[in-house]
Amino acid sequence: MTEQEVDLESSVHGRVGTVVVGKYRLDRVLGIGGMAAVYAATHRNQAEFAVKMLHSELSQSEDVRTRFLREGYIANSVKHPGAVRVVDDDVAEDGCAFLVMELLHGLSVEDLWFRAERKMPMRVVLAMADQLLDVLAAAHAKTIVHRDIKPANLFVTNTGDLKVLDFGIARLRDTAGGLHATTQSGTMLGTPAFMSPEQALGRSKEIDGQTDVWAVGATMFSLLSGRIVHEAETAPQLLLRAASSHARPLASVAPDIPGPIGALVDKALAFDKSSRWPGAAAMRDALREAYVGLFHAPPTRDVLAAHVHETEASPAPGHEPARPAPPAHATESLAKTKVEAPSPRPLQGTLPLGTSASPQSPPHPPASGLTTSKPVSSPAPVTQSPPSGPARRSMAPLVIGAALAIGIGIGVAMMLGGRGRPAASATAPPPALTTLPSASASGSATTPAAP
Repeated sequence: MTEQEVDLESSVHGRVGTVVVGKYRLDRVLGIGGMAAVYAATHRNQAEFAVKMLHSELSQSEDVRTRFLREGYIANSVKHPGAVRVVDDDVAEDGCAFLVMELLHGLSVEDLWFRAERKMPMRVVLAMADQLLDVLAAAHAKTIVHRDIKPANLFVTNTGDLKVLDFGIARLRDTAGGLHATTQSGTMLGTPAFMSPEQALGRSKEIDGQTDVWAVGATMFSLLSGRIVHEAETAPQLLLRAASSHARPLASVAPDIPGPIGALVDKALAFDKSSRWPGAAAMRDALREAYVGLFHAPPTRDVLAAHVHETEASPAPGHEPARPAPPAHATESLAKTKVEAPSPRPLQGTLPLGTSASPQSPPHPPASGLTTSKPVSSPAPVTQSPPSGPARRSMAPLVIGAALAIGIGIGVAMMLGGRGRPAASATAPPPALTTLPSASASGSATTPAAP
């Protein structure tokens, strides 16, 4: 992390706990982006919102600040529940512009993708794409192009509703006079991995609803396969391939995907706009037809809600679920009591209760604190190494006693044999040793506190 990034993060977190324009208390940081930071906030009337605040250095530009506030309301112009509503805007006391939006509860599609190890269930992806295309169809009908569709800008709520985030870089087209010039000609907005050819080439006049259709295809391609459409080692190389190369078929990286779904995605990713779906509505209708053909029912929000709940309940990859902490009184007791119990090496051949040895598997050590006085039977002899430490000392009296008993028995037999009585059979085995001492030294053990 660079010094500039450290300063930015420190500045963003330094706002937590402050009250903006006397109304919004910033409770915690939800995310930090290149242009703004998003906070969970509480209004003075106790309603909860998300506050998106433009970074300080960007807010110093009046043009940037004005554009940020103006474009924040483009989402409201979509008039669709899948576009995040902006309910207020203002400028903080230090000059930073901010937008107040509805607070969402759930997970971003990017997070769901990562948690699924970058390959999501096809049914879930199709249900997401259905809602996404419905939002975009409403936006395109009002001449609004998002231009930055990607997993990070999509969010699934706990109720299974998909929300499209960040219409802030979208451009409102003037149907009467061509494109509304809100950006400098040739400026590229978006992310290279999900950028259409015309966008990668910077051809602003060619950017329209089919540009978003291409990005939807790229998003589905990645969610289904775990790969991006074009692969390169650097961002400039990726941008070059997006501008000059045709997309590879989805089946080349996800051969298990049914043909109708592969054809749907491939058509969205056509290099030539004339070969793509003519718009989001047409692609949505084709997706629904394919979905019904596969699952015999239209896509529903229940599919997404169930997936979000299942993901939230599962540990993230590479992380074990947190163990519950002991009660407060137990923690206090452990803090006051220090128990040191030796941990000798367990005897080979001793088994915990309910287990048996086999020639294919080595004997298991006994369970902590458990002993057995039952004879252990095994289909094959188990070699028992000499004990050591406390176990050696605890066995010493038993071994000596057994040796004395055997010696006395032999002496008596010899005396009797001398009197003409039959001697004890030399092949008779000594009495079986049926009791083994515990392999663990005595002492109490405590369960370690949760980390």
